[in-house]
Amino acid sequence: MDADLAAEALRGIEMSRERARLSAGLTPAWYGPAAAVAGIVPALFDVWAQERGGWAVFLSLLVAFAGLATLVALIDLARRRTGVMMTLPWSARLRRAAVPLVAVLAAGGAAYGLSRQFGADRAIAKVALFAVLGIGAWTVFVIRNAKIKRKLGAAG
Repeated sequence: MDADLAAEALRGIEMSRERARLSAGLTPAWYGPAAAVAGIVPALFDVWAQERGGWAVFLSLLVAFAGLATLVALIDLARRRTGVMMTLPWSARLRRAAVPLVAVLAAGGAAYGLSRQFGADRAIAKVALFAVLGIGAWTVFVIRNAKIKRKLGAAG
């Protein structure tokens, strides 16, 4: 009887660990759009700065650094929000992200190439590139969250 209770307690602990691991992988719903905006706004600002020249180019550089800082802050916030700090090693993260990363980068490259092919100047093609990268990242987060929620539902 005691062995059965101990085995049941261990299964409960394992289930809790798995649910915590899965919950830690969820990203907030607003993260995708915020990441997309943090990538697109500096590209739009760069287009404006290229037309203005002078001090606007320097200001554009500051906006680009602010966009990068925003992305880093969003990543940190999403990680800390869960309250579970079980992180995967970099090699495992890269393996998990390899296919979506390649797909999003290929779509961004295609958007840039097609924009240039159809006569858009470099600045507009760059905005198209960052728009596709932002929307692609958002899509990856939505798909990943859906898979995690399905696994959480199956886990109990």
